[in-house]
Amino acid sequence: MVSFADVLASNAQIPKSLPPGLVAVFTGATTGIGSYTLKTFVKYAVEPRIYFLARNTISARRVVDECLAINPKAHFEIIKADLSSVRETDRACDEVKAKEKAVNLLEMAAGEARLDRALSEEGLHYFLTTTYYTRIRVAQNLLPLLQTAGATSPLARVVDIAGGTKEGPVDTSDLPALKIPFSQIRGHLCSMHSLALEALAEQAPTVSFIQDFPGSVPSQLYDDIPGWLGYVIRLRFWVIKTLFGRWTCVPTEESGERHVYLGTSARYPPKEGDAIGVPISKNSREPLKGVDGGFNSGQYSVDWDCEGPGERVINVLDELKKKGVKELVWEHTNGEFERIISGTK
Repeated sequence: MVSFADVLASNAQIPKSLPPGLVAVFTGATTGIGSYTLKTFVKYAVEPRIYFLARNTISARRVVDECLAINPKAHFEIIKADLSSVRETDRACDEVKAKEKAVNLLEMAAGEARLDRALSEEGLHYFLTTTYYTRIRVAQNLLPLLQTAGATSPLARVVDIAGGTKEGPVDTSDLPALKIPFSQIRGHLCSMHSLALEALAEQAPTVSFIQDFPGSVPSQLYDDIPGWLGYVIRLRFWVIKTLFGRWTCVPTEESGERHVYLGTSARYPPKEGDAIGVPISKNSREPLKGVDGGFNSGQYSVDWDCEGPGERVINVLDELKKKGVKELVWEHTNGEFERIISGTK
């Protein structure tokens, strides 16, 4: 476990170790973990330029005002975008690309807890639109800008706040997860994240990619789940938080600090190049092993404590790759993007 003290010590070095004017893109930051991370990032970054992709611009403006109270020299641009739509995601990314040549940090937390297997207007499993498809699309669209940062700055990183270390079997007959039992969706989806991020990492070896599991963090993630199932989930989380929160929940402040640490620490370097982030102190831990079991792999799967992935995850992903599942996932994902952009149903 990376201690909270080590996290704070590393983050405190951001103003000295990283240059002013870092360019960051945040999704899913109007509430919950994304907002905690954004507010923490502006606390440390010197005159950052931040692009805030959000469907609800009123909520985004509220968060931006709170951030400016922390760091008045931060520059924000809110880009209104419904990230349940691939086309809208592309338009939002085009706005970023029109204004920037490099992006140092991409933090993705967008998601909506939909358990009804409904399809989006573009024909995607709605639950997976923001929790998988458009996250991969944002990273894919901004990859050239991240690569520029990797070649010209000390930081080029993608943090995918999802389910690191929770990877499991992938049902290749149902990649969109429209029929998979709910008990199996997490492992299926988390492996798809890791395999897709690995495909991106192969294209951009000077950029590092992290999928992390944030742990149980107080948020509004489950507030919109309808019906009795939503009630049961909210009641369960309330009971856990009330009775055992001191031991089982990650405090909001700590969650924000840990996700900034993931986004900036040299424990998670790219496979190539010098964009490693904040140097590791002599008293801190060594660089982390990646999903391939080696150091400097460029892709990482970590738990709430910033550690991972462990032999189980490495073996799971290794077996999937031996079976060609990475290629199947990547082909499926890009096939869906191409179908939507071409207008094919």
